[in-house]
Amino acid sequence: MGFWQQARVWRKRGAPLTEAVLWMAGLGALACMDPDGAHLFSFCPWSWFGFNFCPGCGLGHAISFLLHGQWQASWQAHPLGGPALVLLVGRSIKLVRWHFSYLKQVNQPYSHG
Repeated sequence: MGFWQQARVWRKRGAPLTEAVLWMAGLGALACMDPDGAHLFSFCPWSWFGFNFCPGCGLGHAISFLLHGQWQASWQAHPLGGPALVLLVGRSIKLVRWHFSYLKQVNQPYSHG
């Protein structure tokens, strides 16, 4: 099997599960972080260039506050923290379901109808 065929197989079989694991690992990291702790580094390119406004800044802190049960602090950090958390968990569940239903479909024996 050539490289491109293997890449197509991985895209169908492994990519959804990999994406789900990465989303859940990110949420796990947000659950483990101290949302009140010092702000050491930002992944936001807007803040790298000195802009003060970014529509996504504070979203990670908002999700972390939610995972720690601090609803009001989450809302103050970013109002879309709750919907983002629901979206990421829902996406992960959908990807895991798709992965296992695909494996179930692939592993069924072929019958001549």
